[in-house]
Amino acid sequence: MDSYEKNVDKAVNTVEKVAGAANRLYIGCATIFANLFFAGFCLWGIYAGYISWQLEQNGETTTGIVVQMEASSSSEGGCCVYSPVIEFVAGGQTFSFEGDTASDPPAYEVGETVSILYDPADPDTAQINKWSERWLFPLIIIPAMILTALVVNFFMIRAFWRNDVIHE
Repeated sequence: MDSYEKNVDKAVNTVEKVAGAANRLYIGCATIFANLFFAGFCLWGIYAGYISWQLEQNGETTTGIVVQMEASSSSEGGCCVYSPVIEFVAGGQTFSFEGDTASDPPAYEVGETVSILYDPADPDTAQINKWSERWLFPLIIIPAMILTALVVNFFMIRAFWRNDVIHE
């Protein structure tokens, strides 16, 4: 009987060790996935900031006209938020682009004139020449993703070392 109990204890210990290793593997993979997600959003913010900076350094200013308000569903799933579609002339050609910021109520009206900053080498790269349109997104998303990553990593590393079960 003593030998039987020892074998059962060994089997239970082995199962617990395997379960612990599997749990740590799960925590590690979840942490890596979360960090890739946060890094992707940070890179998006860095790219948006880079484009704004490039336009500030090398862009030309002109006037554009809001020709329509593009409706899209809001983040809450309801309808609608509106982003302006702006047309402007550069080098004798007409270009159009959709503004980066959507809002309800709309921040612009059809027919309104707005200052545009565009890349003379590629007029399809253009932004409304307004601080909030150009810099607000990068200045919010980058620190938010870094802070969120720090908090998530703290708790995931703690769970890893404690071998806490984070899923059921």
